[in-house]
Amino acid sequence: MSITLITICLNSAATLKRCIDSVLLQTCKPDEYLFVDGGSSDATPAIIAEQLPRLQAAGIRAKVIQQEQVPEVAGIPAAWNLGLENASGDIIALLNSDDWYEPQALQTVSETFAVGNELDGVVCPVNLLTEGKIIRVLPTRSLRWLPVLMPVPHPGCFFHRRLYKRLGHYDTRYHISADYDFIWRCRKKSARLQYLTQALVNMEAGGMANRNRKLARNETYVIAKRHTPWLALPRIAWLLRATFER
Repeated sequence: MSITLITICLNSAATLKRCIDSVLLQTCKPDEYLFVDGGSSDATPAIIAEQLPRLQAAGIRAKVIQQEQVPEVAGIPAAWNLGLENASGDIIALLNSDDWYEPQALQTVSETFAVGNELDGVVCPVNLLTEGKIIRVLPTRSLRWLPVLMPVPHPGCFFHRRLYKRLGHYDTRYHISADYDFIWRCRKKSARLQYLTQALVNMEAGGMANRNRKLARNETYVIAKRHTPWLALPRIAWLLRATFER
């Protein structure tokens, strides 16, 4: 199966090369690597231009897609969607510009898809780091946990393109929690997911959701209530997170 990676960027100069280096170190290289730039004003475009020859020399088709900012449309899910519209691979991975892969990540995912019977996705735990040290491993849980929490760390999700064709892309109404909404749709449409036990993705603490906890909390509540209007659990979960500022 062919693999497409999508990395969205906006002033990502501090972390982007580490992200790209982790792709070049993969024991199984992706076939295609798409960068979606949201109008960076730092050295991000120069770093991408510098790294394109390295990627191409490794046999990876790489290109940059410029994202136009649209009023009232959340930038991150819109950037993901722009990448998805241009992706040609069977397996699609969203690798954030401040995240990076373990060397065997794509090989493990590819082999899992190969032995799985019509899998829609492969999900794995994610290492959460601060100053280069793992402070926590974000686990994968059953999608039954969705009314109260995000059961799978989105950077550890690798989806088959047919799943996006069946469910649609990310909802651009949500600035922080479009991934949570997409996982809800996975549950409601009985997506076939394979859970791995090994953490294959690394993520720095202090990302967008952590910096905007109130907005993330409110969005996840709205999403959970939209998908399960008859349940009280989303309201209880919202109250608990608000109480403990999570």
